[in-house]
Amino acid sequence: MNSIVIVGGGIAGLQAAQILQSKGLDFILIEKSMSLGGRVQSESFQGYTLDHGFQVLQTAYPEVQRSLHLSKWDLSYFQSGAYVWQDGKFKPFFNPLKSPFLFLKNIRSSGASIFDLLKLAWIWLKTQGSISPLSSDTETTSELISRYRFSEKFQRIFLRPFFAGIFLDDQLTPPASLFFYYMKQFLEGKAALPKHGIGDIALDLASRIPKEKLLTGVSVIEIQEKSLKLSNANTIHFDHLVLATDPKQACDLLKIDFPENAHFSSKTFYFSLDRNLETSLPLIHLMPLNSSPMLHFSCISQVNPSLAPEGKHLISATSLQKEVSDVEIVRELANVLSLSQADFTYLKSFSIPHSLFKLGCFKEVCQKAEAKNIILAGDYTLFPSLQAALSSGRKAAEKIIATRQTDLHQ
Repeated sequence: MNSIVIVGGGIAGLQAAQILQSKGLDFILIEKSMSLGGRVQSESFQGYTLDHGFQVLQTAYPEVQRSLHLSKWDLSYFQSGAYVWQDGKFKPFFNPLKSPFLFLKNIRSSGASIFDLLKLAWIWLKTQGSISPLSSDTETTSELISRYRFSEKFQRIFLRPFFAGIFLDDQLTPPASLFFYYMKQFLEGKAALPKHGIGDIALDLASRIPKEKLLTGVSVIEIQEKSLKLSNANTIHFDHLVLATDPKQACDLLKIDFPENAHFSSKTFYFSLDRNLETSLPLIHLMPLNSSPMLHFSCISQVNPSLAPEGKHLISATSLQKEVSDVEIVRELANVLSLSQADFTYLKSFSIPHSLFKLGCFKEVCQKAEAKNIILAGDYTLFPSLQAALSSGRKAAEKIIATRQTDLHQ
């Protein structure tokens, strides 16, 4: 009997596993695919490294600081700010708190008024100290931005598209508390790209787990009383079960209907380019909402050159439109960058229907898991982020450790 079984080899499951391993506890982690990492994966394609969707490592997350060996990583960083689209061209907007001299140098092209800057300063003051990502306040991020009365222009070219990229929601319906939480992370930390892609996060966690404790390419068919029925016709028994799958699989295994419209989807396209961009700073390019098939794009090889072959450049473009094609994206890229469509070579796209999950949609699955003494782990149990995935995995492992310690003293 494997007294502890973890189902799901995403970030939450790997986090739980490596913590249990550090405590010398026996367990097995079951992952239905042959690769680990869940949504946090990278792959090699024609000499390029492609992440499964546009993802960055936010270095200020407390669990990132605590769980990952960042000092040993070769990280590259986005500059704090963005290229914003105004007057028919991209102009740099630098974070005035992190790059005040660059901001002042480009203040006329930033699109921010003096009142916008005062409000940003006020937000910075509010983010000092501890910030909870979730609160009882029902105000949405969109409502907050409107209530602060940022200028229409600054909202249009920066604030709303920037946070739409974080939430993958162009309506900005997530709570205002998340706005402040994420703002704090961007103000205090950096947006980084690991040398070999975002998949380095999963590889780091997996490297701490003995291979004999990983069972990949096998799925769980059914959860029975203290046992699991597997796709390889085996049955595995457990004392403690951590269900660290995505919420869709958790609902299926717990025999609960998956909530409709409980997720945000995205589609990321990758293109190669033989020339450098005129907008050559390591900044993301934001498109005003509802004006383009793209939400944002970036030349990520300008941030991390190792993601592309020497002499080549890698463009990542993300859309919230499910049916958008690479032809439409190339047409738009060529238009806004004043290049020919022939300059771009399409590499690959990743359509991710369950990119991020909406808050408050999974109360039923949490209640049923608790009733069955099953421990859930995954960012959907807290809030959408790498921080929440790591934190939920830690909480799951610590709950098992505490239970076993209690049993030993009885």
